[in-house]
Amino acid sequence: MYQLTWIDKGLIHYVKIVSKNPNDPVEVTNVPNEWQLIGRGNYAAVFIHPSIPDKVVKVYAENRKGLAEEVQAYQILGKHPSYSELFEFGERYLVLKKLNGITLYEALRKGMFIPKSVIKDVDQAIKYAKSKGLNPADIHGKNVMMKGGRGYILDISDFLMSYDCPRWRDFKRAFYVFYYPIFSRSSFSIPVWLLERVRKGYQVYIKARGLRQKQG
Repeated sequence: MYQLTWIDKGLIHYVKIVSKNPNDPVEVTNVPNEWQLIGRGNYAAVFIHPSIPDKVVKVYAENRKGLAEEVQAYQILGKHPSYSELFEFGERYLVLKKLNGITLYEALRKGMFIPKSVIKDVDQAIKYAKSKGLNPADIHGKNVMMKGGRGYILDISDFLMSYDCPRWRDFKRAFYVFYYPIFSRSSFSIPVWLLERVRKGYQVYIKARGLRQKQG
């Protein structure tokens, strides 16, 4: 409980997080000293502090809901090597195990090769979540991390939703059809403007198919 009080007074009281568009990352301002912003999703931001190096604090935007559902999803999921782990939670935030590595989006941007083992790990993690009665959704390049050839799923906030999410299926199809045949021979970086154009184009594609979208 001391840790939660410390987070409330040291971070939540000061930081401002607003989601202006559900398809774009949140805007973050007024981050307190010693806290470091390490990630922005479309509904929340993630912070680290040197006093808790093995944990992250995920804070939801003031105008977005979903924390209760994410807490429940973690409680159902339990422990698995390809997922984070929930330690504690407050009114607007979760304290999670820190996962180290680089997202697949960043790997593409930096020209770091993505091995097949990462894709296979994510497939196994999805299978595990389904065995727990969850519906793994919203899994894509920004929500998957890799390190040492291993794959990790960063965000499970949509795992209680009932919709059929095609994102991971489409990502895998692109990986095996386009990415792997080309990048296994010679890796090169993909500029941010091109990655963002693909991301936005995919959002339009999803919307045209009448499918639910939350993250991007």
